[in-house]
Amino acid sequence: MTEQQPTAESWMNGAAIILSDGREIPITDTMVRDSLEKLAHDNESAEQNARKMKKAAG
Repeated sequence: MTEQQPTAESWMNGAAIILSDGREIPITDTMVRDSLEKLAHDNESAEQNARKMKKAAG
């Protein structure tokens, strides 16, 4: 995993993940939004697969 350079995010104000070795990985608003979008997409896909399986089971 590569470390991303921080970008200016007005409301995040220094948010970071602190690794066990003490390094800080900045968290940007964009990173949070992208993660939430991916989770929503993954959840939607899982729900569609569950409906297909239920329909196939009869």
